[in-house]
Amino acid sequence: MDEKLIKKALAKQGYRFVGDHSAMKLCLWCKRALLNDQTCYKHKFYGIQSWRCVQCSVSVFNCFNNCQFCWRDLDYTLPGFVENPGDPEKIIDGLIEQHKLYLQSFKGNAKLDFDRFEEAMQPKHFAISLAGDATLYPLLPDFIRALDKRGITSFVVTNGLMPEVLKKIKPTQLYISLDAYNKELYDKVCRPSIDDAWERLMESLKLLKKFERSCIRLTLFKNLNIGLDYAELLKQIKFKFLEVKAGMAVGYAQYRLLYKDMLRHSEIQKISDDLAERMNWKIIDESSRSRVCLLMKEDLKERKLNLD
Repeated sequence: MDEKLIKKALAKQGYRFVGDHSAMKLCLWCKRALLNDQTCYKHKFYGIQSWRCVQCSVSVFNCFNNCQFCWRDLDYTLPGFVENPGDPEKIIDGLIEQHKLYLQSFKGNAKLDFDRFEEAMQPKHFAISLAGDATLYPLLPDFIRALDKRGITSFVVTNGLMPEVLKKIKPTQLYISLDAYNKELYDKVCRPSIDDAWERLMESLKLLKKFERSCIRLTLFKNLNIGLDYAELLKQIKFKFLEVKAGMAVGYAQYRLLYKDMLRHSEIQKISDDLAERMNWKIIDESSRSRVCLLMKEDLKERKLNLD
């Protein structure tokens, strides 16, 4: 598919591009936080203000995986590093500008919380998770440092296939997606374009111990990747947070998975209970709206960020 055509299609879905490879999209929970006081699970779990969060990507099309549940159009996937990477400072400025322009349309809504709107115009958090894999943006370490200098926190979500990059970055919180409990299932679910993807993921998981805030996320579907064997793998890793989340058949994923394969929150609770028992962890928090449970060895006061 031609890049111009895919960008046009994504623009219709709410993507706003900055340069050749970066984009933002106003998150559903940012909208809800501005209009009716509903916030995302990251606000509930970690204290992130949903209305001040920029959902973005610095590598929209770049990824080594072709996961069945990905909401991207997998016909246009670039399995390698971003070519001609844009300047981090300019990308940050552009993402914030597009975010603020997007917010202008809310001014005419009678439900708008104007105090939150004013705060939203000064973003304090970047969720680098929209599409693609951030570790394939060669200037990601500089990008995160630039956010730090501006007092903006960062959550980076990655498939963990670039451990050499993880050694160079220090985001506020690092997420690694773990969508299978063995190589055979991983190849079926994530369909990597490189032969050593599973081995690279295992190497990245071992690196989590060096991050102050590290999270493993299980994105689960019926008839695809459920299993208590995750517990045995997770017990070998040192990390802080475990999110057990129901995958959603949305975007282009609806053409690969069925709505009946999406787990109800009660089913996520049951899976989380079983994993917690096997790992000797605890369910610390949960969000039924997002169908996700947060597990930890022990709850810590500092799990909620001090964003004052």
